[in-house]
Amino acid sequence: MQTTDICDLTRSAVGIGSGEPLSPASYRELRNPGTVGLGHPTRTCPATVCLPNTEATHYGMGVLVLGDWIAQHPLIFSYSASQAYLPSKRLAIAVSTTNGPTAEGGHSAHAIAQRIVTTLAPNHPIPDFG
Repeated sequence: MQTTDICDLTRSAVGIGSGEPLSPASYRELRNPGTVGLGHPTRTCPATVCLPNTEATHYGMGVLVLGDWIAQHPLIFSYSASQAYLPSKRLAIAVSTTNGPTAEGGHSAHAIAQRIVTTLAPNHPIPDFG
């Protein structure tokens, strides 16, 4: 996911999450639960990396299906972003952060997005996944 600013990230969340540029068949494929049942920790792949894909939280085609949300949330070096779209409410959330050298570990943008959602869509929390 590449963005120029937070507005771009929000437009991307709406476009991807709503399936606007896709045919109905392609949008179904985007959210396809074909990965459900995959992902378990092994001797060489820890539980923090090899996550179980469930109906509630799974990888689609280039997106994460997180409960009722369609999302992407990259975490690369000190950059963290979270974009999520709730189709039933036509609600998009976009957060981008840069962590400084003394910042806590973890996915700060996703944590902030989850907190925002508790106010905007309290009945539709964004689950953790990856």
